[in-house]
Amino acid sequence: MGLVRALLPLSRAAARLGPGPGRRLLGAALTRCLAPDWVLLRPPPPGRRLAWAEEATAVYGALAAAEGARPRDRDLLARSLVWHAYTLMLVNRCEQAYSVLDASSAVPGARWPPAQRALRLHLRAQAQFGLVRLDDALGTAGECVAAYRGLVPTRRDRTLGGLPGALRTQALVLAALHRTEESVVAYEECAGLVRDMSLRDLSHTFLVRVRALCELTSGLEALGRYEEALSVGREARDAADPVMLRVAPEIVRPLRVKLFVDLARCLQVTGDLAAARTTAAEAVAEARTLAARDRTVGERLLVAALDRLGEQLGELGDHEAELTARREAAELSAALASERPDVYDPLLAVCLERLADCHKAVGDHGDAVRAGERAVAAYRRASDRDPTAHEARLARSLADLSPLRLDEGDLDGAIGAARESVALTRRLTESDWAVQQPLTARRLRVLGRALRRAGDHGAAVACYTESESILVDESTGADAGRYTASLAAARVGLARTLDAEAHARLADDRADDAVAALRSLLALTRRTAQTNVHALCVTSFAGARAEYPESVVPAWTRATGQDFPTFVYRLSATVGGEPAPGGN
Repeated sequence: MGLVRALLPLSRAAARLGPGPGRRLLGAALTRCLAPDWVLLRPPPPGRRLAWAEEATAVYGALAAAEGARPRDRDLLARSLVWHAYTLMLVNRCEQAYSVLDASSAVPGARWPPAQRALRLHLRAQAQFGLVRLDDALGTAGECVAAYRGLVPTRRDRTLGGLPGALRTQALVLAALHRTEESVVAYEECAGLVRDMSLRDLSHTFLVRVRALCELTSGLEALGRYEEALSVGREARDAADPVMLRVAPEIVRPLRVKLFVDLARCLQVTGDLAAARTTAAEAVAEARTLAARDRTVGERLLVAALDRLGEQLGELGDHEAELTARREAAELSAALASERPDVYDPLLAVCLERLADCHKAVGDHGDAVRAGERAVAAYRRASDRDPTAHEARLARSLADLSPLRLDEGDLDGAIGAARESVALTRRLTESDWAVQQPLTARRLRVLGRALRRAGDHGAAVACYTESESILVDESTGADAGRYTASLAAARVGLARTLDAEAHARLADDRADDAVAALRSLLALTRRTAQTNVHALCVTSFAGARAEYPESVVPAWTRATGQDFPTFVYRLSATVGGEPAPGGN
């Protein structure tokens, strides 16, 4: 390619001197310069290749439009348009690439060798993927894979792609459609093919190998197949070595960042926390280098790497170092969101939520509240733009903000956030009952806790009672054990609220209302085997009798016609149902 590139001026001069043969020579030279060369030779910049492609299309267009044009001129015009689309994809101009591919298909009388037809399908699938037309992309990628399966490539066709690249594109589309298991199957076939290739054949697919192995690692990690992910990840790390990094840094370095992030997670899950921290730190270092050279790509990956490093530091109990990483991630994502709020506000919200958790872990409750409020504001902006995508996250963020405000003593703020969270979740339940109804129960507990702390016991009891009712209804059939912990938490919260209500009413000399709360508490004890609820019932009755015997005992007799009970503990062989953390 180097010699052909050096002789391009002579080819252009020949095209001017002899329009027919000279143009064909120039077109052939330009097409040769466009074709991918051996991967270890650094390719020309994408902008230069795009200019060559445009020139080649103009040359072949003039030949095809000239009087006495040969059928081969139309063939070459159609193929030059495919190479033009290829160069447009290199600079992510997917819509233009798609239009150029349509133009190539519309060249009258053009003949398509099988390898060229497969390449055109491959580029069409990639363009559809870039335009987020995922269903179309999946269908086209399937056609492309089928075309390559039936193709025995000649030496001349190797530059036109092959089955490994087509499988990698198909897997990428499946992953974007959240069909992760199918995606992993396609990636595994792709990886198996490149492992079996000779060095000569592999020389044209080195980048496919690096991409497929890195993306397969991500897929295995997403499926929870952590040991397999570590094995493939080590192979991917070897493939994305410093040589490949020098050859194609704009492709390989982002892959290395994501690979290290995934490996850190796998190492954490498999118990090697020290190695997980080291790998996460490597991801941060790679991302910093990338951000210095390509801010657009690098800073987002740096946020992801810092988030993973923060997670590893938190696992190791180094919350001060975690806080430093979380702060930097939040600051970076805030800068990105200020430029592209439509893209980066959700990322900012996630970083702020995790920063709030970290502030809480180190005891900075005020900073935790402020970070939580900023997270809610970011989700609110995102939800205003796209309610379908972000309202559920806004509801969750509001539910997380409520206890933060509660710990800070802001009762009204805690109740307001929890009420809004419940209202949002109820609305979401209309379209997604299976997911949102149990979340409604959880967020009712958050609201109940805030109301109890504010002294509004009646409203708190209503929240916990509804939460319990929802979870009892949901705990049927195959889901009988799914909500055990949540149901236990709802009943503990209800028991504590009834206890608090009973003693508050006795203190206000409202013995009849206190007895109503005690009777509800006793009824709760009768319908659950939770020892913690039983113990709370015992102490509540004993405390009421000890502190207010002259009012509570007669009130109980008036309401029930029976003596005030001296034994309320339910004897049961079942012991369990300890309170779930939080939300009570």
